[in-house]
Amino acid sequence: MSIRNVIVVGGTGDIGRAVVHKLRAEGLRVLCAANDVVTETPDTLHVDVTREHSVKSLFDKAEVGLEGPLSVLVNCTGVGVFTPLHETSLEDWNRCLDVNLTGTFLCAREAFRRMKPRGGGRIIHIGSVSDHLTLPMNGAYAATKHGVRGLTGVLNEEGKELGIRATLLSLGAVYTSFWKSRPEFSPADMLSVEDVAQCIWEVSIKPLNVRVDEVRLLPPRGVL
Repeated sequence: MSIRNVIVVGGTGDIGRAVVHKLRAEGLRVLCAANDVVTETPDTLHVDVTREHSVKSLFDKAEVGLEGPLSVLVNCTGVGVFTPLHETSLEDWNRCLDVNLTGTFLCAREAFRRMKPRGGGRIIHIGSVSDHLTLPMNGAYAATKHGVRGLTGVLNEEGKELGIRATLLSLGAVYTSFWKSRPEFSPADMLSVEDVAQCIWEVSIKPLNVRVDEVRLLPPRGVL
């Protein structure tokens, strides 16, 4: 396998860190990008996915830092708003849309533009059971994740003749820091971040003649 160049957006979060660690351990060249990066290094860059100029700047810098064409984009960034719809503020609604959907669009668009003249690549989006199930207190979050599902499908259709493959990784509950304040939920009943990273690695290294449109990854008990 030739060296693959990867950008992991949201690479400082629980899932993102595990993905960066796994891909680097397997020999992929990985650039980590996130909004909370203060001091940039050649393989760790700042990005605000809600700002078009910031996303463009990330991909421009990445082309230098990766020392080669982009092979894979993994978008792990996201925020959650879990309130009854009638109690959801416009501020929370817009924040969820800006990060989860607009941010995903901006990153995917920049990756697509760079992959198109170079023979293709993979774009991997983190989804959720909320992108295909109706769950209470998920109005804003589900709206964005359904949007990411639609966006991923369109990317596949527009990229199918160009060698650009998009994957929606639809996740059940993953044990992250979010759950540590909820002792009624056991880590044993959830996916680990390492489970997610393993799946992303497996998709990342597949040849481009193989499409992986969607993967649904659930813990043993299914939807909690």
